[in-house]
Amino acid sequence: MYSKRMGRSLTPEEWERHRAAEEWGRKARWAAGGVARVIHPAHGTVVVPHSSNYAAILNAAEVWGCDWVTILDAEVWRAAPGEKPVPMPIHIK
Repeated sequence: MYSKRMGRSLTPEEWERHRAAEEWGRKARWAAGGVARVIHPAHGTVVVPHSSNYAAILNAAEVWGCDWVTILDAEVWRAAPGEKPVPMPIHIK
């Protein structure tokens, strides 16, 4: 377990804290109260939870199975009243 950013190996405890923080952030993004429609020419349209445009793009990238950097040109719009977001994808690692 090596982190280029830190320039050193992470201990198992540090690695576990890092993974736990990432998972907490992911769950918080998907628990947001707002709803947005994300539209991308290559991937289509998806309705996701929205706390910010950035969070909506991260959620859409997760649904589409792509890197969020590749969809920065996506449009984020307010979803129509009554639209429900897609459920949070399940990660199997």
